[in-house]
Amino acid sequence: MSAEPALAVRRHDRVWVAPSWERDLRAPLAPALRDAAAAWIAAGRPLVAARGDPSRPGAVALGLALPPGTGGPRRVPLAVDGGAVARVAPPLSLAEALPSAPAAWRAPLAALDAAARGAGLVLRVHGSLAWQHVAGAPYLGARSDVDLLVRPRDAAALARALALLAAHAARGAPRLDGEVILPGERGVAWRELASGAARVLVKTPAGVALVSRARLLARFT
Repeated sequence: MSAEPALAVRRHDRVWVAPSWERDLRAPLAPALRDAAAAWIAAGRPLVAARGDPSRPGAVALGLALPPGTGGPRRVPLAVDGGAVARVAPPLSLAEALPSAPAAWRAPLAALDAAARGAGLVLRVHGSLAWQHVAGAPYLGARSDVDLLVRPRDAAALARALALLAAHAARGAPRLDGEVILPGERGVAWRELASGAARVLVKTPAGVALVSRARLLARFT
């Protein structure tokens, strides 16, 4: 009987792995990192999909961030065979993660989320706020950013997203960071796009490159 096809995984997705994940590792892990990953996975928590390594074709790049103050490395990178992926979900929505934000941030973030929904946009989170929500442990400090993700469906939605984020960012804490995800899984920092810079740093499944802003957006209509 043939194996089931691997689930499709995009950068920033939440990924749960099968109990046999250690047998499916494509690169060795130091014992301390392996123990940390095993404890995290045993607790039923997801990992996060990262950009793949071209030297490991077919591998799924994953990672987790441990809470501050745990001692040792905080970042645990893993590469597994696609068959180790048991379940995939999009990044947490801002609405889902909102209860885990510091109390002083909740009202402005709730207003941002409501405005985004009113504009036909769904804001998602990654980074420290997402990890704090998943782990139930403190990751955020007073100067932390809120890392947002948005996938506009067309140029008009992109313009609305950039205007909305810029307007809310101008109001102060929390500082808004994060990416706009364009077709082809091309991720660009929203601040770079909003700045009007002639060239922007684009992250794709294959790597990172500086690209002409005009050329990038010309294909997004």
